[in-house]
Amino acid sequence: MQTSLNVDQVCELVKRQAPMVLLDVREPDEYAVVSIEGSMLIPMGQLETELPKLTIPKDRQVICVCRSGRRSSMAAEFLRSKGFQAVNMEGGMRDWIKHRYAEGLISEDDFVTMSTFLGPYENPR
Repeated sequence: MQTSLNVDQVCELVKRQAPMVLLDVREPDEYAVVSIEGSMLIPMGQLETELPKLTIPKDRQVICVCRSGRRSSMAAEFLRSKGFQAVNMEGGMRDWIKHRYAEGLISEDDFVTMSTFLGPYENPR
């Protein structure tokens, strides 16, 4: 079973409107600055207690997202142990905004604001 997807693969799934759940496991303040449209937020620390309330079908792919891919990797592993088809988005939101900016879908000002919050890295253009 595949345990992770790169940002290109996730972007393609989003474009195709594939049946999936984007689960962001960051904290609310992180999510407020930048998030993937249509994603749901359940902070990593609340995932176990919130899991019984989730109405995610176990046959639907769950793509876990965080800032860099570390928390989401742990979240995906936890969800797989509970029977979900969960994968980690490698590189997290850092790679997501780089990808979106390189595609021209995020303005330079927004990219600078988001990357300042997420941490410094090279301009992808």
